[in-house]
Amino acid sequence: MPTKRTPRHRNIKRRVSPAAIAAFKANDFHALHRALGLNPWEMSPLPLDIEPLGCDPARPPNARMTLFDQSFEQAVELQRALIQASGGGGRDQ
Repeated sequence: MPTKRTPRHRNIKRRVSPAAIAAFKANDFHALHRALGLNPWEMSPLPLDIEPLGCDPARPPNARMTLFDQSFEQAVELQRALIQASGGGGRDQ
């Protein structure tokens, strides 16, 4: 019997909502996770210099042993989409 499964590579642009953009600009970790529908163990798309649980595209994790480290690529894709949607880096730092 066939089942309806969620595609593994979801459409990132679909998840970037105005609420997610506002949370990204405000550097609000919890609001951003809620707006993007991220699980608690997933890496935040906020930059690493702003949020310790964030990502830095230039510094990928050495070993992808944990679920947190495995979400690195997703976080980088979301970060790029959010920067583009927010006007190219209009975040307060």
